[in-house]
Amino acid sequence: MTPVLDLKNLSVDLPLGGFLSRGGLPILKDVSLSVGRGESVALVGESGSGKTTLARAVMGLQPISGGEVRFDGSVVAGREGFARLRRDAAMMFQDATASLSPRLTVGYLVTEAFRIHRQPLPDPARTARELLATVGLPPAIAHRYPHELSGGQARRVGVARALALQPRLVIADEPTAGLDVSVQAEVLNLMADLRRDMGLAYLVITHNLALVRHVADRIVVLYLGRVVEEGPTAEVFATPAHPYTASLIAAEPKPDPRRRRADLAIRGEVPSVLRRPSGCEFHTRCALVRDICRQTAPQLCLTTTGRLARCHFADQHQEQGDHHALEH
Repeated sequence: MTPVLDLKNLSVDLPLGGFLSRGGLPILKDVSLSVGRGESVALVGESGSGKTTLARAVMGLQPISGGEVRFDGSVVAGREGFARLRRDAAMMFQDATASLSPRLTVGYLVTEAFRIHRQPLPDPARTARELLATVGLPPAIAHRYPHELSGGQARRVGVARALALQPRLVIADEPTAGLDVSVQAEVLNLMADLRRDMGLAYLVITHNLALVRHVADRIVVLYLGRVVEEGPTAEVFATPAHPYTASLIAAEPKPDPRRRRADLAIRGEVPSVLRRPSGCEFHTRCALVRDICRQTAPQLCLTTTGRLARCHFADQHQEQGDHHALEH
C-alpha cells in the first residue's frame, strides 16, 4: 500500500551570510522515511538533531535543498503543491499557546483552515462547536481567547484546529511539552482515540522516549540531521542497533538505579554542523568507538533482523543487547 507520506533523500541547507556565504549549512542530509496510512511513526533525537526542521520542510515551511516529498504517492513541489498538501496534512506546533493568535477567539481559530483553503463554511459557530467537542472541550471555550486557556486546553485547541479539514496525516511536534503528567496522559489518550476513530496517521516528533513507547509503531532516530536507526518501536527498545539509540534509551529515568547502564552513558555535547566529525559522526561521543569509526563513514544498511542502522557494528550491538536483556 502506498504510504501517506514518503520522504526520499530529503536534504535541507540553511543559507549562511558573511564570510561563510560560500555554501549552505547542512541541517538535514539524505533523510528517507515513510508513514503508512493509520500508522504512528516517532522521530526522535536530541535538541539540534533536525527534527523540527524536517517537520517544517514536509509542510513547505522550510525550503528543501535536495530529495523529494511524496504525499499519497505524488511528488509535492512548488507553492501550489505544498498548499494542496496542507489541506490533507496538519501540524501541531510545539508551543500550543504561541501558535494561536492572541487577537482571535478560539472559535475563529479552529475554523481558520476553512478560510485559508477556501473551503465551504456555512455555519462557523456550529463547526467550531463540533470540532471542540471532538477533543473534549465545551462549547463555551469558543468565545475565549488563547490567554484564557490552560496549557491542556490550548493543546486540545491545537488538536481541534489540526483536525478541521479532516487530514490524513498529523505532524505532532512535542505534543506533550510543558504539560503536567496527568494532562500529558489525557492528550495521548485523545490522540490514540482520534487515530482509531478517524484512521489518522501520525508523525510524532519528540525527545521523550516514554511517550514513544506508548504512541509509536515505528521509530526513526536522527543524529546531526541523518537517520542512524529505524525499526519497529518494541524491537528498537529491546535491542538497539546503534550506540546512539542505546545511549538515549539508557538515559531514560528509571526508578531502579540498578537497571541503569553507565557503560552506555552519552558523553559530551552534540558537535556543530559547521564542523562535522570525520568518519562516523557519532564517534566523538561513542563509548564503543573503534579505529574504523574515526576514519570511515558507515552507510545506512539493513541489519540481520531487517532493521536499518548507520553503524559498522550494528549486528554486534544487537547481539549484545540480547545478552543484556537475558541477564535481566
